[in-house]
Amino acid sequence: MSKTSTLFIGCLLSASLLTATNAFAHGDKSFTYKVTITNLTPGQPLAPVMVATHRPGVAFFKVGEAPGDELARLAEAGDGQPMADKLAAMPTVDEAKVSTMGLTFPGKSTTVMISAKHPFSHISVGAMLGATNDAFFAIKDVALPWGRAERTYMAPAYDAGSETNDELSSTVAGLGGEGYSPNDSGEGFVHIHNGVHGIGDLVAATMDWRNPVAKITIKRVK
Repeated sequence: MSKTSTLFIGCLLSASLLTATNAFAHGDKSFTYKVTITNLTPGQPLAPVMVATHRPGVAFFKVGEAPGDELARLAEAGDGQPMADKLAAMPTVDEAKVSTMGLTFPGKSTTVMISAKHPFSHISVGAMLGATNDAFFAIKDVALPWGRAERTYMAPAYDAGSETNDELSSTVAGLGGEGYSPNDSGEGFVHIHNGVHGIGDLVAATMDWRNPVAKITIKRVK
């Protein structure tokens, strides 16, 4: 083998080693993301928001399937902490937390800061629509902006299927009624919510909505 060939192969090996080292270092580096949730409904307050960063393929609920207890608590009582705790215990999740900013009212925004490192490249967000029995908005398992680009997602409202939609203030946590209802099985599966129709004492003219119900903007800040 010529000296030129030996030098060329040596350079290739050095470059490969450097690339592998940089990739490993990148994997150890944690990035911080600013997640901004804007309420697009005319009359629904949004409960404190649950946010999680994770590997691709993690879904904190599945449409068409029965809701778990953690989802029921998020959608009925506005309590996202049990879901955050469940996700945080999973090895495929980097960080899961609930906003401490309180309710997000119509036309207003809430910001949550959360971290992620490679290979935790996806994010999920969800919270209850406060003046409902068990409606919640969500995006699940969507990609984070790993560069400096900003990504915006539009979130629809889902029905957790864990509580009957009687639309009575006495059974709606956000109106001072009952929160979590373990003895009410509802429809039994997660589906797209069909809104407020005024069958109880909730006023559809102010509390109904059309999808999407929330705009979620994600930006890497450091």
